[in-house]
Amino acid sequence: MRTLRIVQYGVGAMGSNMVKLLQSKSAVRIVGAIDHDPAKVGKDLSEVSDLNKPMGIKIAYPPENVLDDGPIDVVLHATTAFLKDAYPQILAILERRANVITICQELFFPLGRNREMAMEIDRKAREMGVGVTAVGINPGFVMDIVPIVCSVPCWEVKRVFVRRVVDFSPYGPDEMRHIGAGISPQEFLEGVKQGIIGHIGLLETAAMVAHCLGLPVDELRQTKEPVITRKQRASRFITIAPGSVCGFRQNVAGLRNGETLLDFRMVGIVCPDSEEDGVTLGDYTRIEGTPNVDITIKEEIAQKGGMGTAAVAVNMIPRILNAPPGFHTMNTLALPYIWNGGLEPPPIQKITTSFLVL
Repeated sequence: MRTLRIVQYGVGAMGSNMVKLLQSKSAVRIVGAIDHDPAKVGKDLSEVSDLNKPMGIKIAYPPENVLDDGPIDVVLHATTAFLKDAYPQILAILERRANVITICQELFFPLGRNREMAMEIDRKAREMGVGVTAVGINPGFVMDIVPIVCSVPCWEVKRVFVRRVVDFSPYGPDEMRHIGAGISPQEFLEGVKQGIIGHIGLLETAAMVAHCLGLPVDELRQTKEPVITRKQRASRFITIAPGSVCGFRQNVAGLRNGETLLDFRMVGIVCPDSEEDGVTLGDYTRIEGTPNVDITIKEEIAQKGGMGTAAVAVNMIPRILNAPPGFHTMNTLALPYIWNGGLEPPPIQKITTSFLVL
């Protein structure tokens, strides 16, 4: 496999994780990095990504300073959850005939007005002969891809219930703003009314599951409420005072004529405390059908979602390169799995069978 030329667009908490993971891939060469933060521009990418060895890649802005500097195979895009903000950035990348893997949650399975922007992204990608997809850990794995894949042994699916309890401590300032961390309960509720507070992507997750499993959902109902801390909590990116919002509870119900076919419940907390918060980290899915399927994922992914988000993005590089031009949701791509970076595994040299002589 030839060496792939990769650009990292956005070097926050998630983008930094992607850079770290890419260092282990022999088939990859990072050729540029983009970030709008003046405190990062001009610094070596290794410094911002907490790597020990200088990389010789200076973080640059504006984007064209990197995008116009030679051919690019894939841009890993990690700047925003909102498609209206990601849209012009993605189009600019496509103009340079580069493939895009983004963690923009609203593009994961576009709904409402976002569908028009997704259609334009698809048109531009086809015109330029490259691919685009939106991925992540949630949306992108635990609450959607897991139940979708685990529906394979079912004759029929009647309902799906998914519960996720996650530690948001690894996430950066952008995600802290989305979940309302550190603000007052009243500010949280005002943000919910404005559509800017709460986890972005839960509606898209539910819609993809309904689509793939053939559930005739005709309405999605979403509720959001704050989790208030009684003690100070501190992560790498934020310190939260007692009485402030430290997380959220968010539910999405998928209905058909008033009957609940999808029940998705998510709790996200910064520095969760099992005693105070009354939660246990982890993910659980129940598919009610023939047969029923129950899946439990222990707390490791819920604690290290930042690592998972980066891994999904990097592991999708071969999938988007092998896909036809255009915009792809994850369900239209080949089944993703961990990428070994282009190394061929050794051939199997020996096969043995043991048996017991009675």
